[in-house]
Amino acid sequence: MTDQLSEAPSAVIHRLLAEKEGNPGKPPGVPSRLPLSDIYVEPEAFQVRAEGLVEDRVAEIARGVDGSNLDEPIHVWWTGLRWVVIEGHHRHAAYSKREEQTGETIQVPVVAHPDLPYWKAQGIAAQLNDREKIRISKAEMLNNAWRMVCLGEGSIKQQSKHSGVSKSQISNMRAAKLTLASRKIATAQMFDAGWKQCREWANGKSQRDHGPDALEAMAQEMAEELKQIKVTTVIKSPDVFARAIQILSPALPDRLLEAEPFWDALNTTGRQILNETDQEFQQEDQTSAGVEDF
Repeated sequence: MTDQLSEAPSAVIHRLLAEKEGNPGKPPGVPSRLPLSDIYVEPEAFQVRAEGLVEDRVAEIARGVDGSNLDEPIHVWWTGLRWVVIEGHHRHAAYSKREEQTGETIQVPVVAHPDLPYWKAQGIAAQLNDREKIRISKAEMLNNAWRMVCLGEGSIKQQSKHSGVSKSQISNMRAAKLTLASRKIATAQMFDAGWKQCREWANGKSQRDHGPDALEAMAQEMAEELKQIKVTTVIKSPDVFARAIQILSPALPDRLLEAEPFWDALNTTGRQILNETDQEFQQEDQTSAGVEDF
């Protein structure tokens, strides 16, 4: 298991695809069981259900110590370096809970998928979840299909088959993707915004009418672009970076000062400097006003 930092889904997928591409070899074997510690979770990549883990359901599964629940296999995908849960996130969490309670090392039954490309593994995640007692919603299925379309792998027929939505729906999604691309909306942003939001954008709703999730997706994407600049250069030369921002847009420094995340990121010293500067400007304004009045 691994603790994941908060990442946009597109960033997680990019990381997994890079992992797969950089490590094309096959796993040492195709297991039917794995130690729990050898199974990783990447919920942003494979958790189809929008609500994520439901703790009551995890507890219910964990109580199934008679073999009826905990002996059900978890589907895992080979990234080139490790096995990641495709389907069975609740069972994985239940095994984790059980292992913590007993202190035993649990050998988890698995169905391994060592050779699938990511987009097919993603499709399997939706198909398997839809067979569960609590079936995935239409919105969740459509969003999973949209992600597949954003990845751009496979034909319409293949995407329909692996996502479980109709070929006509896949065609509509592809058309929406082309429309958004023509408006210079990045694929990563489409991926993170989800089908519902992107359908609204494609149908004419302004991209500016986005919510916090879309803003976070845009910020994640921009951060990836900014990584092309050496971070050490920025840290060591803040004056140069500030001037570069001013050259880019004379209005941008003021806009940054008005942005809430900018203030959240400032430490006490930074806020004090800005407050003192603001007070100096106010005093200068008052002095100027007094002279003009006189």
